[in-house]
Amino acid sequence: MFYEGTEKRLEIITTEMDLLQLPEAFWQQMVEQADAFIISKIENIQLKAYLLSESSLFVWHNKLLLITCGNTHLVKAAQFFQKQFDKRVIQSLLFHRHQAQLPDLQKSSFAQDTVLLKTHLQGETKHWQGNYRGDLFLFGESPTGAVKTKQILMLHGLCGNFACSLQSGSVSQQLIASRLAVLRFFPCLQTDQFTFSPKGYSLNALAGEQYLTLHITPEKLSTYLSVESSFEAQVMQPFNEHLHALFRPQQSHLMSFIDHPDQGLEITVSSVM
Repeated sequence: MFYEGTEKRLEIITTEMDLLQLPEAFWQQMVEQADAFIISKIENIQLKAYLLSESSLFVWHNKLLLITCGNTHLVKAAQFFQKQFDKRVIQSLLFHRHQAQLPDLQKSSFAQDTVLLKTHLQGETKHWQGNYRGDLFLFGESPTGAVKTKQILMLHGLCGNFACSLQSGSVSQQLIASRLAVLRFFPCLQTDQFTFSPKGYSLNALAGEQYLTLHITPEKLSTYLSVESSFEAQVMQPFNEHLHALFRPQQSHLMSFIDHPDQGLEITVSSVM
């Protein structure tokens, strides 16, 4: 069986509206546009975190982050949001696709998605080649004070005893949580997790306005783990090292987001050993 674990990401920062005041039905409809559905939710006064059938949705007062995997059609969710509100509400929009392992199985290409996005917003594109391949469409600039994604760690080709156990689909949620040890590294996080049938695992976590999300696709043809967060690199480094030791990936990429006051958003990708 093949399942596309690599993600697509939609980040929208708004102005003059409070996204946390929108009804639950709005988020359900938006997620459904991308061919996914909401499984569960945790929240505090600053942030709502939804676990989805295909990854995660995070909502702040002035920002949303929708991450999907599999064969989802994320650009449709972007179009849904654009049609609901005047485009002046959108201060910035970032649409990001990691290169799919089997792109021909996806419902659209990045080029096709960009054509649709540009019917509402004129943005710039960026492309990566080489060991990491991906594409990004960016409109506007992130305002000062918005919660920023700091890094995404992507592990491909998971190896070792624990990875093999996950492939068998026989590992309990309790054991997965114990081996990942998220709360040992981040004891103050509020967490929400889900184990898929026959296999697969997702976790959302939040602390105040900060977030962390982790997803595992253990299929033998596409073993993959991603962890994304708004925590600083030095905070994430011990946990990232733990994941490398646990899963012994064949390939590892770290995407870092750096917001320069004078140069805007810089996104770099490095291979991690």
